[in-house]
Amino acid sequence: MSVFISSLMSLKPEWIDFNGHLNMAYYNVLFDLGCDEAWEQFGFGPAYRERTGHTTFAAEHRTRYVRELAPESRVRVSFHMLDVGPKAFHYCQELRHEDGWLPATGEGVSLHVDQSGPRVAPYPPEILERLNAMLKQHAGEPVPEWVGSRMGIRK
Repeated sequence: MSVFISSLMSLKPEWIDFNGHLNMAYYNVLFDLGCDEAWEQFGFGPAYRERTGHTTFAAEHRTRYVRELAPESRVRVSFHMLDVGPKAFHYCQELRHEDGWLPATGEGVSLHVDQSGPRVAPYPPEILERLNAMLKQHAGEPVPEWVGSRMGIRK
């Protein structure tokens, strides 16, 4: 089965910088908004936080900027589950222009957090089951070559 794909999103005028394209910070906003849709499938969100006192925190997220986005652009965000542990999961994302080209990629680790600490805590069984189900669905998809790549200056 293919990776999760978000709904189509438009850029907001206040996200455009003085160079006339999407400011770097808002690529991450788009990645986050795309994650929100995937999180719903797991059962996360405000209702989960209120009911359980648990939520998710980003432990790490890396963005690669591939091509700039113009103000009128509309995009979708993919979500590809790479690994699941008892308290965290590793994933990658691609930001795709509605015409199919790639403006940016993202890779992250999300933690399950008990807010009473706050401290990292195991997922409840039903959430872990959903995460592992998505991992199994995505297992046949190739892992992009940029996942886990080193950052540095090319020589």
